[in-house]
Amino acid sequence: MFQADLTITGDIITIQMSGELDASSAPNFHKILQQAATRSPKQLILAMSNLVYIASAGVRGLVFARQKMGDDVEVVVEGANESVADTIRMTGMEHAITIRETFSA
Repeated sequence: MFQADLTITGDIITIQMSGELDASSAPNFHKILQQAATRSPKQLILAMSNLVYIASAGVRGLVFARQKMGDDVEVVVEGANESVADTIRMTGMEHAITIRETFSA
């Protein structure tokens, strides 16, 4: 089961994610991304240390986040396991977002 919790710290928004981000959970992820975008952050951190799996629908969410936030917002994926990070890299998204191995809570 996918879960995402949004935290706002100044102009940084963190979305702590857990479970599996697939076609059934992608609409929930999109809603949270829309909420984040309305806050006009300088940085969006997607904390994925507890995310087990990401499907293509989840990667589309990353594309949506990149587009919705605009070029002046840094989108960061932190703490993704090897499988999730590899899926993101295979799509070429690592050129549009920053991937960090560890989550700096």
